[in-house]
Amino acid sequence: MFKRGYRWVYYKGSRFALNKKNKLFSELVLVSAAGYLLLKKTNDISITAWLRENYLNSGGVSDFVLVAGAIITYSLLVKCMAILFENYPAENNSGIEPEEISHCLLAFNGEIQRHIDKVKSNAPLTVNNIADDHYFDVNIRLVVDALAEHIRKCIRDMKIKRRDIFISLYKYSESKNSPRLEYVLHYDHKRDVVGSKVIPLGDDNYKDYECVKCMVSNETARYVLDKDKYAKSGTKRQKSLQQYMGCKLHSGDKVFGFMNIEFHNHLVFHSEEGMQDFMENNVFPFKLLLEYQYLKGDLFSTFSEFHSHWRVA
Repeated sequence: MFKRGYRWVYYKGSRFALNKKNKLFSELVLVSAAGYLLLKKTNDISITAWLRENYLNSGGVSDFVLVAGAIITYSLLVKCMAILFENYPAENNSGIEPEEISHCLLAFNGEIQRHIDKVKSNAPLTVNNIADDHYFDVNIRLVVDALAEHIRKCIRDMKIKRRDIFISLYKYSESKNSPRLEYVLHYDHKRDVVGSKVIPLGDDNYKDYECVKCMVSNETARYVLDKDKYAKSGTKRQKSLQQYMGCKLHSGDKVFGFMNIEFHNHLVFHSEEGMQDFMENNVFPFKLLLEYQYLKGDLFSTFSEFHSHWRVA
């Protein structure tokens, strides 16, 4: 109960208390107040006496004291909250062992075993026959569903429902007109709707999309802590969206696509550093599984092309 209460206080007050302008203002006020008290003690300087003699009557001086006292109290409160929140952040996204990866690897190993069994069989065999046993669409959906379940488990102190997480996967395509991202799948595929099925990377209408910003740069991931900075897409999800992270799917210089992850209805992270840690510890292992599937698909595609050219020759 205490942890839940502290978390509520933290997420209500941390953005205010840890705001740079608020912190700077409170520190300047407290330093000025401390300096004034030191001067008053050593040199018998009194601002109230000086104001009374030169500018204000007794009532005005009393009002000044009340205002100054309120400002100092406010600054002291902000400073104390900042110290508390900086030293004891309410993290609710502690990492856990990604058990779901084991289920994915089990399925992938089963697929490899089918490849081996087909090669060992006496049946006529071609590269295309082996490639037919690579269930790419099934495998990437398995990985995305497993990732969503893992994220839900990681956020322990909040009740995260299926509708609180949205994941979309796009593949990179070099079309004749311009490079673009093409929709592949999303989670939860039973309820959510994807508005942008094709995202041209050179189209100004999409330049504010986080995936586009990442794809046209050297960055490998993007984070949005404040929902007001997230590009409006016009979908119904926009109303409940709170935070976002996304990552490029690639291997070396070969880019396969992009994965978007949206958090809805809950503020899960209090800082971009926390989002980066979560991405590295909990999302990247699943990102590697997706990249493995794309690499395997490219391998079979290359073999198939080689086989076709070889037969023609």
